[in-house]
Amino acid sequence: MLDRLGPEHGSTLYHQGKMAQTYRELGRAYKALELQQSVVETSKRVLGDEHPYTLSITQNLAATLKELGRTNEALNLEQRLLETSKRVLGDEHPGTLYRIQNLAMTLRFLGRAKEALELVQSVLETLKRVLGEEHPNTLYGTQNLAITLKELGRTKEALKLIQPLAKSSENISRIDHPRTLSLALTLALTIRALGQSSDAFSLLQTLVGKYGTLMGPEHPFTLAVNQLLACTLLELGRTHEVLQLQQSILETSQRVFLPDHPAVITAIQTLAITFTALGDHNSALQLQQPLVEQSKQVLGNDHRDTLARIQHLAITLRNLGRLDEALQLQQSMLEKSTRILDPEHPLTLIKIQSLAITLRKLGRFNDALEIQQTLVKVSKRVIRIDHPFTFRRIQNLSTTLAYLGRKNESLELMNPLVDKSVQVLGEAHPDTLYYIKSLKLLES
Repeated sequence: MLDRLGPEHGSTLYHQGKMAQTYRELGRAYKALELQQSVVETSKRVLGDEHPYTLSITQNLAATLKELGRTNEALNLEQRLLETSKRVLGDEHPGTLYRIQNLAMTLRFLGRAKEALELVQSVLETLKRVLGEEHPNTLYGTQNLAITLKELGRTKEALKLIQPLAKSSENISRIDHPRTLSLALTLALTIRALGQSSDAFSLLQTLVGKYGTLMGPEHPFTLAVNQLLACTLLELGRTHEVLQLQQSILETSQRVFLPDHPAVITAIQTLAITFTALGDHNSALQLQQPLVEQSKQVLGNDHRDTLARIQHLAITLRNLGRLDEALQLQQSMLEKSTRILDPEHPLTLIKIQSLAITLRKLGRFNDALEIQQTLVKVSKRVIRIDHPFTFRRIQNLSTTLAYLGRKNESLELMNPLVDKSVQVLGEAHPDTLYYIKSLKLLES
C-alpha cells in the first residue's frame, strides 16, 4: 500500500495507525510509539492539526506514552488535544466528552484523583443531558465516576452507582457485550474492596467464563480476569487453588505471548505475590529478581512498573531477613519515586510506609516513628482521613508507638480507628477484623 498510494495517502495513514495499535496489543509499545509519532506528524502536515483523524491518532499516541510510563508527557498531550477538540467540535461533542474522560483517567493514574473526580462528575452531567441516562457513553461515564470514587476510598458510594448500572447495561445490550462485562467487572472489584470476597468470587467466576467465550481463553482480558479471580481466592484462604490457577495463567501467557508482553510480566509478578502470601519467600525471590532485570531492560529503570517490581523484591528480601539489602533498595526507590512521580503521589506514600516498616524491623524505631507520623498527616490530607490506606498507616504508626512503650498513645489511635473502620468498611471486612485483633492485643 505504501508503494502504490504513497506515505501521505489517507489510507496509508489509517492502516499505519491500525498497525501501531496491533503492536501495542502485542506488547511492543516502543514500536507502536515510533510508528504513531510518525503518523501524527504526517497527519498534521497533510490533513491538519484539527482533522478528526489527527485528533484520533494523537489520542492513541497519548495512550502509548502512558503505557510506557511517560505519563506527564501523555497528560500534556491530552490537555492540548482537549483544547483543540473543544474549539473544533464543541464542548458537548461526544469526541470532546470522550477526551475529557481520558484526561480524567490520566489524572487518576498520576494520583490526582480529586481533580479527576471534578472532571468525571462534570462530564457525566453533560452526558446525561445530551445523550440520555442509558446511552452507552453515559454508562461508561458513570463507570468512570464509580472507579474514581472507589480510588478515593468512597467505596459505598461507588457501589450505589455501579449496582444499578450493571443491571441497566444488561437491559439495553447483550449479556456478552464487552461493555456489560466491563461494568460487571467494576462491580466485582467494588464489592471485593468492601470485603465481600465471596460475592466477588462468584461474580468473577461468571466473568471468566463470559470473557473466555467472547474473546477466547487466551485473550489478555480473559487472563487478567483470571488473575483477579486468583487474588480473590487468596483473600478467601483457598491458597492451594490459587497456586494452581496462577501457575496455569503463567503457562498460558508464556505460550501465547512474547516474553516481554505485559500479560507474561503480570503473570510472573502475581505468582510471586502468591508465593509471598503462602510464605514461600525463596520461590518469590527466584521469580522477582529476573523480572526486575527484564523490567529495567524493557521499560527502563525509572518506569513506575519497574519501581513497583523493585518494591515487591525489597519486601521479599525483608521477609527473608535480608534487611540491609531491602533498606538500600527502598531508599533508592523512594528517591526515584519522589523525583519521577511526586512526593505526595499515592505510590510514593506506599514506598514511604514500606521503608518505615523496614526501619522498624531493623530496630530503628524513632526513625520509623518520625516517617510514619508525617505520613499519616499527608495521607489524611492528600487521600482522605477515612481511606483504607490511611487506616493502615494509622495502624502501623500505632504499632511503632507500642514498640516504643508508648501504649496509651497507641490506644488513642486504635480505638477511633476500629470505630471508623466498622463505619466505613463494615464489621466483616478483613482490615476491620485485623484492627480489632490489634486493639485486643494492645489492651491485654
